[in-house]
Amino acid sequence: MTNRHVRAVAAGLMAKLPDLPRPWGIEELCDALAQQRGRPLTVHPVDLPGLPFGLWYDDGVGDRVLYRSSATGYYRDHIILHEICHLLAGHGVSPQELAEQSAQEARSTQGEPGEQDEQDPEQGPAAARARSAACNNVEEELAETFASMVLRRAGQLPADRVSAVERRAEQWLGAGRA
Repeated sequence: MTNRHVRAVAAGLMAKLPDLPRPWGIEELCDALAQQRGRPLTVHPVDLPGLPFGLWYDDGVGDRVLYRSSATGYYRDHIILHEICHLLAGHGVSPQELAEQSAQEARSTQGEPGEQDEQDPEQGPAAARARSAACNNVEEELAETFASMVLRRAGQLPADRVSAVERRAEQWLGAGRA
């Protein structure tokens, strides 16, 4: 996926957001998004050593976004928006799909000695992980782009951090400052 395409997809996802709050507040945006979707969206600061910077999951009743409690200000907002992008884009794997994938990988690694050598490398667990990683890299790039574009639109990025190329792209995609 090209950078232009990633920005276009991110701009499309931005269109799914309610109006950005003025003055800016990530909490207000999350409340408005929850109301717009008719589904709770709860944001939790957590302090777990194994947690990546943030995490979004559907608990069956609503959506939850976790972020490191040490993150504050712009950084915290960026993490939360990154996870909101995953939510809006429908990224991720359901627990049922994850269990099925794990069971399939376990079955493919069992068998008679030497059988593994005859497997088609395009179909094995390593190939599945490589395809998954490639997809996840695209999803992560999209989420990073989305978060930055929202914060730019909200006026949260200093003008000196936005290059002339980014300003032109924002104008062309309609994702510039409001």
